[in-house]
Parts: sequence; C-alpha cells; structure tokens
Amino acid sequence: MRVVTPLEMREMDRRATSEFLIPEEILMERAGMAVSAACREILGAVSRVPRRIVALAGPGHNGADALVALRDLASRGYPAEAILLFLGDSKGSAVSRECSRLQRMGVSILSWSDPAARHRLSHAALIIDGLFGTGFRGEGPEGAAQEMIEAANRAGGAGVPILCVDIPSGVDGLTGAVPGAAIKGLRTVTFGAPKWGLLCDPGTRYAGEIFLSPIGFPRALLAGGPLSCLVPEEAKALIPSRSPLIHKGQAGHVLIAGGSSGKTGAVVLAARGALRTGSGLVSVLWDQTFGESARSLAEIMTIGVDAESLSLEPVLEAALRMDAVACGPGGDEGEPGRRLVEALLVAYPGPLVGDASLFTLFAGDPERIASLRKGPLVLTPHPGELGRLLGCETARILSDPLAAAREGSERTGAVLLLKGARTHVVAPEGQASLNLTGDPVMAGAGMGDVLTGVIASFLGQGLSPFDAARLGAFVHGLAGERLAREATRGRLASELADQLPGVLFDLLRGEDSSQDLPPPADPALFWPFGGRR
Repeated sequence: MRVVTPLEMREMDRRATSEFLIPEEILMERAGMAVSAACREILGAVSRVPRRIVALAGPGHNGADALVALRDLASRGYPAEAILLFLGDSKGSAVSRECSRLQRMGVSILSWSDPAARHRLSHAALIIDGLFGTGFRGEGPEGAAQEMIEAANRAGGAGVPILCVDIPSGVDGLTGAVPGAAIKGLRTVTFGAPKWGLLCDPGTRYAGEIFLSPIGFPRALLAGGPLSCLVPEEAKALIPSRSPLIHKGQAGHVLIAGGSSGKTGAVVLAARGALRTGSGLVSVLWDQTFGESARSLAEIMTIGVDAESLSLEPVLEAALRMDAVACGPGGDEGEPGRRLVEALLVAYPGPLVGDASLFTLFAGDPERIASLRKGPLVLTPHPGELGRLLGCETARILSDPLAAAREGSERTGAVLLLKGARTHVVAPEGQASLNLTGDPVMAGAGMGDVLTGVIASFLGQGLSPFDAARLGAFVHGLAGERLAREATRGRLASELADQLPGVLFDLLRGEDSSQDLPPPADPALFWPFGGRR
C-alpha cells in the first residue's frame, strides 16, 4: 500500500482539484463525514451522550475537517461545541466558512482565550483534534497550542476519548518525531493514503487505532510512489507459490555462514528461521570448536571448517551450490571472519544476507561493501550497527531512520533493512517500505538471527532482495504478535521461529492474524488500517 509524505499529500490534493476537477470542499466534506462516523462508533447512540463533543480547530484544513465532523454530529442531535486556537484569524478560509455554518445551527464557538474553554474541554464527551495537520514541523507547539494539547491530554488521561484528524497534533508528518507536546489519541482517521510520519515510531504511539478513509481520491493518484507498507493481501501475494510436485531440492537450499566462540546459537537460530519459512535444505558452516549445539536442530546439515586455518576454496565451492547465503550471524570479528565474509561477498554470485559481524568488519567503510559485492545483497542492521557501519552516533540513526537507511543503502549498494519498532526496508533505487507488524515481546536475544534466516529463505525461494526483506519483516513481526498472545515477555527466538509456518498458512488462507480491531460500523467510509500497537 502506498504511503505518502506531507509534500506528496499536498500534491495529491492539488491534482485532485486541478486535474480531476474535484472541489476541495467535497474532499473536506468527505473527510469530515469519516471523522463523524468514527466518533459515533466510539460514543454510540445520541441518548447516551449527555455531554458535549468538543472540536479543537486550528487555522488549517485539519481544523476545517474537524468542524465539518462537528457539524454532521450536531445535525444528528449530538451536543457539540468548537474551541478555536485563535478566533477571527481565518476570515475567508474554510475554517471561517465552517464556523459560520455551525453558528447558524446554534453550535457555540469559543476561543482558547475564553475562560470557559478549559472547563468545556475537561468535561467533554469526546475531543476531536484538528489543531495541526501533517505539515507540522519545528521545535514543538508553543503558547496557546501547547496549552490546548496539554489540556486535551489531561482530559484524555481522565477517560475522555480523543479522535485525531489525519495525524495527532504535534507529530511530525514526515519523520514521526515528537519534538514537544503532542496529542495522545484513542483513534486517528487519516485520509487518502497513510502518512509516513503517522506510521513511524514514536508518532504512531500517539495515534491509537489507525483508520484510513479514501474520501474519493482517484485511483490514479494513489498508485505508485516510492514509499509503501505491506498489508496482508499484498504479503499473501508475495509468498512463493508451490507446485504439488515440489521436492526439497526445488524449495531452496540456504547456507548459513557465521558463528563464533560463545555465539554458536546464532547460526542455529538463523537455520531454524530458514527451515520454518519453507527452505527445503539448510546447511551451516560448522567450526570444530563450536561443539555439538548443531544437534539441537536435527534437520540442518553441517559443513565442517576450521576457522583458524580456513581454506576458502571448499567453502566457496559449497556456496556455489546454494540458492542463497546468510552471512554474519554471531560471526567472528577477527581476521578469519573478515576473510570469509570478503570471499563470499566477492565470489558468491547469488543473493546474500549480511548481518551482525559484517557491520563491525566494515565499520566506517560502507563503500567497501559496494566495491566487493557484485551480486544481490540484503543488509539487516539494528540502529547501533548501522551507526557503526556509517561511522556516526546511534542517536543520528534514530532521529531520522528513513534518511539513515537510505544513506546506508546508497553507500553499500544493498537493500537495507533497519530493524526497530518500525522496521524500514530501503532499496538503492529509492523504494522504501515500513513494516507495521511486531510486538515488544520480540525484544530478546536471537530474534534478529531468526529474521536473517527468514530473509535468506525467501531469497532462496526466488524473491527479489526488496520483496524478501519486506515480506521477511512482515511475517517475522506477525510471529512475534502470536507469541504475545500468551505472554508479554520471556518468549524465545526459537519459539518465534516455530510460529512461522502457522503465520504463512493463515496468510495464504486470507486470515489476518494481526488484526484485532472490530470491523467499522460504516465500511464505506473507512476501514481498519492495522492492528493495535
């Protein structure tokens, strides 16, 4: 599904009116109707709402959308009231127009400077947040805007539901950053296409349940674009198909190259991830010093090596028989490890996944990876590893993950998967996908090793590097969500790997195991965009 930046959304708005001749007021009316429907779903029947619905409106389009929703609610008999950031500053604007309509209906409109405004907000039945839109940037709200946001959040903390229009006020629509005060919503209704900043951490944690309303944008405007996120139907379409006559030799043979003293479990977990994702065969380079831990997974095959006197010729000969290679999980960060990684980067022509030790071996020199590697490559760092690779602080990676992932992808020539609460997958050509699945229960040792094996498995089954990485992140996250159904912590990476067959089975059957929201009351207006975070 396409995701847009605030700038792209503004261009879509412009083209909708100039090329497709859809009046701006019609789009605004539809947006307001969607917000109204979401409010009614939260509140229930009019008879059960004795207190006022309060809309907070800034001077922009989001403020007008909120007032349109308030007008529709008032017309249905709900008690309603508007509080404007600044009263009288928007003459001739959409906000001014909607205020006139509300006043003719008998709906009172206050300015935040009115002494009664704070009391009305704290005693609301529901708050509609229309202060800022996706164009919000800067240091954070100040003055009256900051006061309104803080007062709304206090009401929300006391049990008043808050519904955000398009994006919570105070969240950066491009990066998801929250530089100051921001609304913490129960639900957000976004329009046309989801915004990148709405889906990114930490902004997405302020949004609550996210719903998407199409509001009538032509399909031609919603197609294409470099940014996307996978939804279940798209993930299903990416899963490699299988003939009834398939055998293990046709299901992909993956080689896992990694492991070192004290970290042999990493290669076993990567192998488990590959097998559980459908690889027909998995082999592991196994140093004689690793001991017998390979026996914990009877299905893997081992290729004996001696790290200290590693002869690369038999290793590369074995690699050439593989459909994909995963390199680096728990790997040696000394000279033997460097020789092995560089040899695979140079001599193995098939798709390769690089993880863990690779980022230390090439710290501060990502261009060397690009110079060595001629075949397809996926890199899977977490923020600390990407900072190490690029020679910068982890804080810079976290401040703008998309920009950092793009820099890493451009400098290495690889598809780069940046792990996190919202995993970013970026291709050198500019494509970027944000993964929306996962759960905090996945914060444990070995989870990334399993993901490396999952991606290698999909590569070995014929997917492109970009598709293998984004589908790998999607099903890996769904497996984590399954683990969280029974415990919020203490689940093991091996347990996550064992959930993968069921996740793939449910996706192929069309069952979205991540969706735990009830269906909307009015599916023609909007639909649940994703599971709870």
